[in-house]
Amino acid sequence: MPNFYKDLKISAFDAISKAQEIASSPMLFQTACILLDHGVLSVLEKEIDGITVTDLCKKCDLNEYALGVLLDMAASGQLVLVSDYHKYTLSKIGFFLLNDNMTKINLKFTQEICYKAMASLEASLVNGKAEGLAVFNKDWDTIYPHLGELPEKAQKAWFDWDHLYSQTAFKQAILEMNKLFKPKVIFDVGGNTGKFSIACCENIKNVKVKILDLPSQIQMAKENIHAHGLDERIDFLACDILMDNKLPEGADIWWMSQFLDCFAPEHVLHILSGIKASIKDDAHVCILEPIADRQKFKAADFAINAGSLYFTAVANGYSRFFTTDMLTTLVEKAGFRVEKIIDNLGISNSLFICKKA
Repeated sequence: MPNFYKDLKISAFDAISKAQEIASSPMLFQTACILLDHGVLSVLEKEIDGITVTDLCKKCDLNEYALGVLLDMAASGQLVLVSDYHKYTLSKIGFFLLNDNMTKINLKFTQEICYKAMASLEASLVNGKAEGLAVFNKDWDTIYPHLGELPEKAQKAWFDWDHLYSQTAFKQAILEMNKLFKPKVIFDVGGNTGKFSIACCENIKNVKVKILDLPSQIQMAKENIHAHGLDERIDFLACDILMDNKLPEGADIWWMSQFLDCFAPEHVLHILSGIKASIKDDAHVCILEPIADRQKFKAADFAINAGSLYFTAVANGYSRFFTTDMLTTLVEKAGFRVEKIIDNLGISNSLFICKKA
């Protein structure tokens, strides 16, 4: 896998320019959000020959002062271009902010979930606690039991972000597992809203799935499964996998998608050790994760490393996205071995296929 960071071939002038951009990046971020939310970038996309601020006011709900300061910042950040005649058009960067699905989802996730919380990043790192979660409720210790209580915009942004990385890989991963193992029973650990379980039933004939998750998550999953008419093929076990000592038996595959990254290393070891005590000798553990050091492109690596700071400041204060070595070490400590790693599933996921050592 490429190492994007072993050297930096950049001039001193470009380096100081980049440093200045970082120093003012919150202003540029908020500018982008406002221009998107008020439809300004959408108008500019249609104005191929450019448009003045005065004429733009007639097509937007922002006044000339607001548009003036926003577009000046947007031009500095290369989101828009401005002609010698003071006409604005959308740049390539602005085009992707407006139209690229991954970019839009990441931006909304940062805006609704992370932006205010990141003011508490240092406190979260020092205290080992998600201090930024107080933005939503000061009495919450982790975000997961309270996903259904988030404000509507924040809840949508969270699930869109969570599903972006995992869901795009589901069908590929399911077809790979079916080709390799022909499973009859799958345990979906941390099944969330049940989308993986539904995809299993859609792509593997006669497979049975059991979702293991917190009671609050099970309720959301039940509604989704019922809406898809899959009540007879998918059942549920409401549990806290960190607290319950005895896990069910009988699965051909124990599946975890972006689940283990929600826990500290000692918790991951506890979870995997509990599965090892219940798993059949010929069964497999399949772990789907976005792994920063297994990415083909720097943008994906950047987004995954940024996501780790969300876990620090908002989710729980102690977990992160894994590197290859981190996850492999935990798997081996729990008494498994990694048989195979399948990369480039969906947008940025890798599938670790593991078996008892």
